[in-house]
Amino acid sequence: MVTRKCEVGLRFDGTMEQPWDGFGGGVSEMGWEAFSEVRAAERDRALNALFNHDEGCRLRYMRVPVGASNLALSDYCHNDNPNDLAMKQFSAARDKERLIPFLRVPLRRIHRCKVIASPWSPPAWMKEQTGQDCGRIAWNPVMLGSYALYFLRFVEEYRQAGVPVNHVMIQNEPGSGDRRPGCLWTGGQLRDFIRNYLGPLFARKKGAPKIWLGALDSPDYSAQALTVLNDPKALQFLAGVACQKGGEETLARIHKVFPDVLLMHSDCGAGDGLNTWEQAHVTFRTVQRAIASGANLCLYDNLVFPVNGRDLEGRGRNSLMVADPAAGTVVATPDYHVFRHFSCLVDQHAVRLGLEGGWACHAAAFFNEDDESRVLVIQNPDPEDRRVVLEDRDRLLALPLAAHSFNTIVL
Repeated sequence: MVTRKCEVGLRFDGTMEQPWDGFGGGVSEMGWEAFSEVRAAERDRALNALFNHDEGCRLRYMRVPVGASNLALSDYCHNDNPNDLAMKQFSAARDKERLIPFLRVPLRRIHRCKVIASPWSPPAWMKEQTGQDCGRIAWNPVMLGSYALYFLRFVEEYRQAGVPVNHVMIQNEPGSGDRRPGCLWTGGQLRDFIRNYLGPLFARKKGAPKIWLGALDSPDYSAQALTVLNDPKALQFLAGVACQKGGEETLARIHKVFPDVLLMHSDCGAGDGLNTWEQAHVTFRTVQRAIASGANLCLYDNLVFPVNGRDLEGRGRNSLMVADPAAGTVVATPDYHVFRHFSCLVDQHAVRLGLEGGWACHAAAFFNEDDESRVLVIQNPDPEDRRVVLEDRDRLLALPLAAHSFNTIVL
């Protein structure tokens, strides 16, 4: 306890904000290739660290690419047969080698674990070239209807393989023309595809996944998000909107104007494969900003990656776990510890609590309804120890924060 003469750096503002749904991360071929080659005991320990409710990160969501992502071993799609518009030759056989086994492991451990699917690109034969590397989908009714079937066949084949897909996103980073694999979409095209093709198709199918707009990568709120959300017919098919890293402002604007729309931050990772503590502080700030902007759930881009690995674009990638097949080990990274600070004591369906004060930009708080506990997660990014005074109702608490530290406090 401290006296009231001390300067208050943080206080609860008395508001209860959005319900919280949880954390998750992306699976990849590169990740499973390395993960499957380590010792079984190491793999089990890493899985517990990621998914265990009592000791781990409590991850509840897994994102899987529809076809190749930039973390695939090579470029591929699920139907490489031009003019097969009925998708009779669609096949998820390649995914049964790596991605589906990766997904099955946590699904066996967590009965409420959810799968989110997101394409990086339609099959090449469904696209027209635009001078950009990634191109655009051929914009005609026949091709668009066939691409909607492509989504449906993916969901059906995964269900037959024992992996139910609960959510689908339309396109990963639809505004980035230099991504490989990738595909450019305008806001109007996203709206029309949802409204006229994928939405009606899924609405006719019992148990179809929920549809998410995104994962948006443009800071132009009006061009993408608002274009879709302002259309009542498209909006009726949407469960929510997902934004990539850098989209926190878009999340905040959507949350203000469309408070009933669920929000996902779909890429909270950062870095170049070095997995440093300095980069972990950037990740903390990204997660904190997403939560403060109204996100209901946050995904880390990459759960597991091989040591010294490179993606299809030649870049190193940070991850929550680094697998070293030669040594037979899996090591938790600094970003893992950031995620665990946020997730380990926050229950599903907790509610975010509003904060104010000079340290509010370094903190997030939640109310757990089950035991009525409040969980405060706070970062000290400074190179010196800090003493932050928290105003909690009628008392003041002095919080000693070590230099360059992450802290989780239960009140």
